[in-house]
Amino acid sequence: MLKLNLYQIILGATALFFLATALIKFFSGRRTQTFFKLLSAIVIWGSILIFSLFPNLNHNISRMFGLGENLNTLIFIGFVAVFVMIFKIINIIERIEKNISEIVRKEALGHLEDKKTTPHDLPQL
Repeated sequence: MLKLNLYQIILGATALFFLATALIKFFSGRRTQTFFKLLSAIVIWGSILIFSLFPNLNHNISRMFGLGENLNTLIFIGFVAVFVMIFKIINIIERIEKNISEIVRKEALGHLEDKKTTPHDLPQL
């Protein structure tokens, strides 16, 4: 029988809540919930759920990778996950900036086409 402490129950319930919320948003077809967001939620909250229910698993993973017998493995994996997310966010921002630049260029050129200047439209000096 799995003996759980109060903090494990609270952390597990919180992880289940956020997992369920992400799944509901994705399968209900909300445009704000992309597949990447769903996958991120499953990985992050699923990991929190697993490590809250089985805290000795972290110790076993640390020994398996040869990183010691403490929380170093979890911290290391967390840093890697954060860096992956940062790079993904940077790529998204660059793509948005490119799209905005294209839209602004098209709008500016469209206004120039609409207002073809003729010599009598030019200001007199």
